[in-house]
Amino acid sequence: MGEDPIVINATKPAAHPVRTLFRWAVGTAALVLLLIVLALLDNNYSLTRLSRGEFRARLDRSVETATSWLSAHPEMLGNPASLFMVADMQKMSSDARLRRLLDDYRSSFTPDPRDPLRAVWAHIVDPRIPVPVIDATGIPAGDVVEILWMAYAVAPDRVLVSEDQRANMFSRTRYFWGRRNHQLFTLDIYRHYNGGSPALDSTLAHLATKVARDARFDLRVNDSYPQRIAFVLAAGHPELIRPRWVERVLSYQHRDGHWSYCWYRWCKGIFEFSAGDPDPAHTTVQAAWALHMLKHRFPRWIDQHYQ
Repeated sequence: MGEDPIVINATKPAAHPVRTLFRWAVGTAALVLLLIVLALLDNNYSLTRLSRGEFRARLDRSVETATSWLSAHPEMLGNPASLFMVADMQKMSSDARLRRLLDDYRSSFTPDPRDPLRAVWAHIVDPRIPVPVIDATGIPAGDVVEILWMAYAVAPDRVLVSEDQRANMFSRTRYFWGRRNHQLFTLDIYRHYNGGSPALDSTLAHLATKVARDARFDLRVNDSYPQRIAFVLAAGHPELIRPRWVERVLSYQHRDGHWSYCWYRWCKGIFEFSAGDPDPAHTTVQAAWALHMLKHRFPRWIDQHYQ
């Protein structure tokens, strides 16, 4: 008698759907993680390095076109922060176009008792303009009150704030992310007008280090990107600025000289998106201020990073 033939079932049993789903999830997560790592590397390191001459040429072109764009948009001086930045840029560069902007602002100033802070902002342009005593001690301390803090930074003997308000302004640990950016900026202004001290310089160094750390992980070249660079430089810590950050700012400038407020419609907030360009002047003045500082105030940074 012959043996019964052995029948081999060539059909593999179907994979369990949960196991398949798990493999897909792991693969997708690994791909997303890889993309994030690559994006962070791209944000912080350049594959190729520009020569010193190439970088200076790009920097000069960027500063020139940005200045031309700003000179055609005087309305941005309605923002006190922008006014301070433009005044500082003009002081560094002696640019006649920026001087005209500031002169026009000064000539249009008239005191208004209903808005005493107007005198503070005009004082930025012309220190001869007196600042009235402004009692703001009744404003409760809490979140960042940037306008009040800026006014206090410019004229602390005329703009009166509560002890709690002042303690918040000088705190090393109270604020995070974007709020810490604005806190650093107001302290930059405070030192600009009132001089430094060991305690203030230490706080500025601490906050600048934290802001620079944030810049490593936020790869969106939106309004906050040049803001961090500018505020850290204004704090006097160019050593915290990576060349790649500056190169990305240069690369995202539009041909007419401005920068967009949002990065591919993704704005400052994690869940903030916009189909348009909400405030290019705000972003442009910050980027221009950062580049002016590198060119005029910290030229050694260029020599240290570019050969």
